[in-house]
Amino acid sequence: MKEFHPQKVFVQYRDCMQPTGPVEGRKYTITHSDATADLFVTIADCYAEDRVSRMRDEVRLAWEFHNGKPVLMGSVLIDERGMTENSCMRSQIFYREMPMALKALRWADRFLFCEDPCLDSAQVWIHFISCNPALDKSYDFGTIGSYMC
Repeated sequence: MKEFHPQKVFVQYRDCMQPTGPVEGRKYTITHSDATADLFVTIADCYAEDRVSRMRDEVRLAWEFHNGKPVLMGSVLIDERGMTENSCMRSQIFYREMPMALKALRWADRFLFCEDPCLDSAQVWIHFISCNPALDKSYDFGTIGSYMC
């Protein structure tokens, strides 16, 4: 994993989302630029489809509540019908780069976490979506607070 640089993270709030809330309905679309290594975090009440490239290398996350506790649930697309080349490599890259994406989310939405510090204890689960049952898995990436810079 490369070193995290906060100045390379750009955040955009859309719809009714503000830096300090609401948590309910808050969705994140994390994308990047291969050319500049910039990370883009869009925070809105729906995923930022306009930020998704044909490479489908975005990370999507949303707040959910289980037994009254917040959880960050996310997904990445490893492959789908007609798009199965390099599935193993895509899975490995997503897994390796996920900590950087989660650091970008934690940094981009730092005002929300300052407003409600309990959110830092939320577990992060990412579903790697694949047609291949061996790659179609959900991973526990620990708590979002562990990605604080």
